Amino acid sequence: MSKKVFLIVIVLALIAIYLGLIGNARWGDSTAPEISLEQPFEKVGPTTPLVLRIHDPETGLRDISVRIIHNLETFSLADQSFPSAGWLSATGGHDHEFTLDVIPYANGDLPRRQGQAQLIVTARDYSWRNWFEGNGQRLEKEFTPQFTPPRLELLSAPTTIVQGGAGIVRYRVIPEVSIHGVKIGKAFFPGYPAPDKAGMFAFIAFPYNLPSSTPIQVVADDGFGNSALMDVNFKVKPQAWRTRAINISESFIRKTVPSILAQTPELQSLGDSLKDFILVNDRLRKMNNDTITNLAKISRKEFLWKGAFRQLSGSKVEASFADHRKYMYNGQVVDTQDHLGFDLAVTQHYPVEAANHGMVMFAGFLGIYGNTIILDHGYGLLSLYAHLSSIEVKSGDAVTLGQPIGKSGTTGLAAGDHLHFSLILHGEQVNPTEWWDPFWVKTRIKDQLGLPSLVKPTDEEPEPPTKHLGPERPPVQ
Repeated sequence: MSKKVFLIVIVLALIAIYLGLIGNARWGDSTAPEISLEQPFEKVGPTTPLVLRIHDPETGLRDISVRIIHNLETFSLADQSFPSAGWLSATGGHDHEFTLDVIPYANGDLPRRQGQAQLIVTARDYSWRNWFEGNGQRLEKEFTPQFTPPRLELLSAPTTIVQGGAGIVRYRVIPEVSIHGVKIGKAFFPGYPAPDKAGMFAFIAFPYNLPSSTPIQVVADDGFGNSALMDVNFKVKPQAWRTRAINISESFIRKTVPSILAQTPELQSLGDSLKDFILVNDRLRKMNNDTITNLAKISRKEFLWKGAFRQLSGSKVEASFADHRKYMYNGQVVDTQDHLGFDLAVTQHYPVEAANHGMVMFAGFLGIYGNTIILDHGYGLLSLYAHLSSIEVKSGDAVTLGQPIGKSGTTGLAAGDHLHFSLILHGEQVNPTEWWDPFWVKTRIKDQLGLPSLVKPTDEEPEPPTKHLGPERPPVQ
């Protein structure tokens, strides 16, 4: 055998081996592509996404098809062929994965109609199995189209509500859906099953800083994009809030701000005392209020309180709800904020009492509020006790009306010893004066819900609130 012939034989042998390897890979791929739904696709509405993954790890994808058959009509969501790597490629195709993330009924391509519907997904790979047609996979899934919005019915007659005040809305949702409540501007107040089993109820708070013309609307959404909305014709009584100038000094900043920043690792000093004050008074205030709003989201779905809330015994009111404050430094306005709560003062380190029955959901340091206790009273209603010198309860403790829970102090952004008291309803600060009033609690809460247990017998009513007015002590949080 000549050298030339020998080389030809070697080359042919190598080609045969290579073709054998290719054939073995292509013929040996007996695994069909994998088709998986990454999210549930059983009840499908206008906003339901179809998240699909098709994967073939061996010879690669040849083609895929995604269709919906709805009332015997076929609609294509995807129909794609993938390029081949050539007959001499062991893998067959370049593409081994296909993903689809689409909302099928988001536009008019698929008609929004009731009736039977089916999702059909097919895929083939570049295997030489099945007479070179490849391995095929098919997914068929029936689903239920949901295009009927819920129906809303108002069960309680609209009453009067004041800016910064609270109330109750009772309504019915047919059929019951997962998301419902009352919307006022950007504020949302979730609904709950009513205690008497007649429909739903929602505690609402009209935000103190919204125009009285802002609509109050019951809303419902079934989670699939079908929603309903209904106006509630409350009479909203406007309120006028005071404006106060608060003088801050360098000594006050040195007394309060560094200690706050030292306990707030999320913020760093800007190297300037006035800038640090504004950082704390503005940015940290927003952060702290976000924390309070998030706590309201995990409030217990039960009534933990009874009767009217109680103002700190023997206390003077030194700052009121929604006072608009202009912070003055060397004669210039350097910041403006709204004081959302009441500043109540008696004597230094005065025992602070729980304003009603509840559960401790926070007990610790909270930025501008200093040492703080937050009680959960159920259904998104929280009470906050700030600037404490000491805390005598811990998270998870059950407390009763009038129980000492700490002592007043000057921690946080406070100049003098006092208690900052706030009531919060689903993240919205509300005027406590309503909740301190037994008549208001009876007529606007208890009677609306038909729950005698919310109001104690007459001989157990809390003492009338002491609303002594005194000069404002600048500057307090």
